[in-house]
Amino acid sequence: MKNYEPKQLVAISRYQNYFPSLPAEIREDVYARMRELIEKEKAYCDKGNYKHMAQILTWSL
Repeated sequence: MKNYEPKQLVAISRYQNYFPSLPAEIREDVYARMRELIEKEKAYCDKGNYKHMAQILTWSL
């Protein structure tokens, strides 16, 4: 299984250009929430879903 790291997921998401404009505190909150969602949705975290999950996890916040 590919390693699901919030910063890497954001870097390939459609929000990669917008995300750096957010305040640092909000970015850290987003990363924390993404870690929670990754843990909760582990059943869907596999190689075939990596790019798809990057879009979902970044958007669902």
